[in-house]
Amino acid sequence: MSRESPSPGDDERAARDAMAAGVEAVFQAGSNKRRRAEQSLEAQKRETERVHEDALEVLEAALKVKQDAEAEAAEIRRVAAAERAALDAEKAAMEKTYDFQRNKVHLDVGGHKFTTSLPTLTSVPDTYLEAFFSGRYPLAPDSDGWAYARSLTVCS
Repeated sequence: MSRESPSPGDDERAARDAMAAGVEAVFQAGSNKRRRAEQSLEAQKRETERVHEDALEVLEAALKVKQDAEAEAAEIRRVAAAERAALDAEKAAMEKTYDFQRNKVHLDVGGHKFTTSLPTLTSVPDTYLEAFFSGRYPLAPDSDGWAYARSLTVCS
C-alpha cells in the first residue's frame, strides 16, 4: 500500500475544514452559553414573579390585619364611649342624690316637724315654698338645724 502525499489543495481543504469545525465549535459553545443564560434568566424571572406574588400575599394579609385591628380599635372606642356616658350619667345621678341628701331642710310648721330637701321645696316655680326657700328671705336654723322664718307671714 502506498501512501500518497497530500496535495496542496488537500491541506487547504483540511485547514478550512478544521477552521470551520473550530468556528462551529465556538458557535456551538456560544449558543450553549446563550441558551443557559436565557434559561437562567427565565428561571430568575419566574423566581422574581413568585417572590412578587408572595410579597403581594403578605401585603394583603398585613392590610387585612391592619383593617381588623382598626375595626377592633373602633369597637373598643365605641364601647369605652358608651361606658363613659353611662358612668357620667351615674355620676350625675349620684351627685343629684348627694345634693338631695346634703340639702335637707328641717321644718317646724305649727309644732309639727318635717324633714325634706331644698330641691323638693323649690321644685314647683312661682309657689309660696319656692319663693320662701329661694334665698330672698332670711332663715335662721336653731341649734338642732330646724329652720325658722323671722319675716314669714302665713295667711290662713
